[in-house]
Amino acid sequence: MIVLTEAAAAEIKNRLEQSDSAKFIRLQMRKSCFMKVKLTLEAAIQSNDSKIVKDDLTFIIDNGECHYFRDKKLDFIPDQTGFKQFEVL
Repeated sequence: MIVLTEAAAAEIKNRLEQSDSAKFIRLQMRKSCFMKVKLTLEAAIQSNDSKIVKDDLTFIIDNGECHYFRDKKLDFIPDQTGFKQFEVL
């Protein structure tokens, strides 16, 4: 399904450690002219979500957006202004 870079896995694990209740990582695409990833931490799975376990991390993706992440790589990199973000490659 999706491949994680070391940078992405490390950032996600860091965010999960800082959270009190989050167990799941929601991936969704930002709806803009640049198809960027929105990553949020959540405590529960919704009925229309698919669950994917990768590298001991549990991701949830809305069934309608799964095609965006099929055979893609999730990376965590700085943009040109130094702001760090997740991107699908």
